[in-house]
Amino acid sequence: MSRVRNPVVRKGFTLIELLVVIAIIGVLVGLLLPAVQQAREAARRSACVNNMKQVSLAAHNHLSTHQAFPPGMVQPDPSISSWRNWENASAFYLLMPLMEQMGLHDQISAQLKVDAANAEVELYRLSRQPVTNLMCPSDFTDSPDAPEGGRSNYGLSTGSTIFVGGADDCTFWSSGKQYPRANGFTSRSRALHTCSQPQAGRNEDVPRGTQQQWGKGYGPEKFTDGLSNTVMAGEMLAGNGAAAWRGTITKAVYPRNYVRGQTASAADRNWITEAELTTWGQSAEAATDWYGRNGSFWGWPGHGSSLINCAAPPNWQYPSGGQGTPGMPFDGYTGFFPPRSRHPGGVTIAFADASVQFLNDSIQLRTWQRLGNRRDGEVITD
Repeated sequence: MSRVRNPVVRKGFTLIELLVVIAIIGVLVGLLLPAVQQAREAARRSACVNNMKQVSLAAHNHLSTHQAFPPGMVQPDPSISSWRNWENASAFYLLMPLMEQMGLHDQISAQLKVDAANAEVELYRLSRQPVTNLMCPSDFTDSPDAPEGGRSNYGLSTGSTIFVGGADDCTFWSSGKQYPRANGFTSRSRALHTCSQPQAGRNEDVPRGTQQQWGKGYGPEKFTDGLSNTVMAGEMLAGNGAAAWRGTITKAVYPRNYVRGQTASAADRNWITEAELTTWGQSAEAATDWYGRNGSFWGWPGHGSSLINCAAPPNWQYPSGGQGTPGMPFDGYTGFFPPRSRHPGGVTIAFADASVQFLNDSIQLRTWQRLGNRRDGEVITD
């Protein structure tokens, strides 16, 4: 009698079935990943908008108390003079008490009164202490000057004005000429009486004879175009932290840093043309002298640290930069420092009425410059 055997039932996937499942999972991940990334970026952009809102509200609280917005440069103690004028601070120093940073403000206040050689070293340390409200979560986390870098991603606007030389301008520490009259939200201006050869009318920030070392901020009456039509602040990218960097710079790298030693020029320094920007940008792109401390000193009153300008469009295709000192980010209005961000398609911008918007990179150059200029008198229609 023969014995009938039951067929063996095998459990599991065949190779083909396994490959099909893996392929389906791969397709689902491919479809899902961009959505997840977009959701994360939307959350980061929302946090960035909130940070910018905190800055703009602090500026308005300063306005309520002092009847003027904060200046781009401040030196509370006029007794500190000569080379020790390095002992100064940015507008963010004045905003610290209004952003729940009174302790940091008090430490900087004490340091600004120290009349001693190399006193600025401690001031630099304080001016790069991390302040969360000044950091965009979309930017890289490798802070400049690590481990004590205070990455900052926001700068107040000095408008469309740039340094072009001549009777209206002077370099940071020189006398005999006036600083350019900033047409934006704030200025970085030495008071008129400090120049050895004052030229009446060149500087509107501080009347002669007031015994003030630095200009005050602007009151609402200076914004003849309206607060809602004037850029208050924009984003910037933190650099890689290098004190000096000479070599080939790729387009993937240079938005984080800026080029030095490039002289800006324009027929009208308030309205730089596309052609003038392209000429300068191509020259800057070919340069080999770069600086990587962009966005590392929020407490320092310079472009690339606490200031931007609106001469070039947001996320400009060419490098930021201009003339500058060897040891610090750029002083004065000496080049092109447009806002930059890692948000796809644009940058977060605060306006002088404390509103915050996401501005598209495709904005027309003249429209952008007019938004930067608080007093051009032109109607913005697009």
